Amino acid sequence: MTEPTATPATSAGTTQPAGAGVSDDEMSSEVAEQTSSDLAVEEAFQEEADGAASDVEAAKGGTPAP
Repeated sequence: MTEPTATPATSAGTTQPAGAGVSDDEMSSEVAEQTSSDLAVEEAFQEEADGAASDVEAAKGGTPAP
């Protein structure tokens, strides 16, 4: 196990919010490249379009594994 240190991981004031300095178009392109085009999950989205019936149902998901 690594022992914690008093040294911060970054210098104070140098962190930025996620996506800082990236345009909306660039961010959309990145997300589109990483999004599955597999339509097998679409059924689950349709079933949950009006919200999950319960937390248990939301955790189960609605699409069986292939």
